Amino acid sequence: MSQSPSLLSLRVEKDLENSIRSKKYLVGDKLPTEFQLSEQFSVSRTAIREALKSLKARGLVQIKKGSGVYVAELTTKTAVDPMNLYFELSKDEKLGKHALKTRQLFEPEITGLAALNRTTENLQELEANLTALIACPIEDIASETELDITFHSLIAKSTGNTVVELIMEPVLNLISRYKPVVFGKHSSLDRTEIKDSVIRFHSRIFQAIKDQDSREAYYQMKEHLFTTERNYLQLEQRKLIG
Repeated sequence: MSQSPSLLSLRVEKDLENSIRSKKYLVGDKLPTEFQLSEQFSVSRTAIREALKSLKARGLVQIKKGSGVYVAELTTKTAVDPMNLYFELSKDEKLGKHALKTRQLFEPEITGLAALNRTTENLQELEANLTALIACPIEDIASETELDITFHSLIAKSTGNTVVELIMEPVLNLISRYKPVVFGKHSSLDRTEIKDSVIRFHSRIFQAIKDQDSREAYYQMKEHLFTTERNYLQLEQRKLIG
C-alpha cells in the first residue's frame, strides 16, 4: 500500500532534519536540488517541496530563490517561536495565573543575578525603559504592556546568561495575555494606582541592580510579583476575569 503524499513529505522532512542534526549538512551548506532529493528519496518533487517548506517554517533551512536551499543558522527565535505560538493559541484560562507563579519561582533569583552581572549598557537600557514607562500615557495599555515585558526581558539579559534569556522570553510574553485584561477592567483611578505601583517597583529594582545589591534586587522583584498576583486575583474574585 503506497503512502499518502503528506506521509511521504513527513518522511523526507524527518530524514533531512536527522541529517542536519547529525551534522551531515552543516550551517551554510547547500542541500541537494529538488530533483536530486526526489531521486534520493524516490518521491515526487511535490513531496520534496512540502518537506522543504516545513523545514523552512521551523527555521532549519533557508530557501534562496534562484540559488537553492541552505542549512540555516539556528537562533533563539527558532527555539521560542513554537512556545510563543502555543501560548497565543491556547484556550487555557489559567495560563496567566500559571505564568505569574512561574515567574515567582525564578525571577527574583534572576534579578539577583542581574544585579551582580549587569553592565553599563544594561543599566542604560533599563533606565531608558523606566523613563519611557513613566512617560507612557495611562490610557495606552498596549505600549505600557510592551514596556513592562521589555523591562523584565532586559533583566534576564543583564544576567549574561543566554539560557535564562531563552527560557524567560515566552514566559514574559504571557504578560501581554493577562495585563491588558487586568488594566482594561479597572477604572482610570485604579489603573493610575496600579501603574504608580509598577513604577515604584521598577524604580527600586533598577536601583538595586545599579547598586549591585543582589539581596535587595531579589526582595524587590519578589514583592513586585506578589503585588501583581494580588491585583490579578482580586479581579478574578470579583468575577471580572474569565
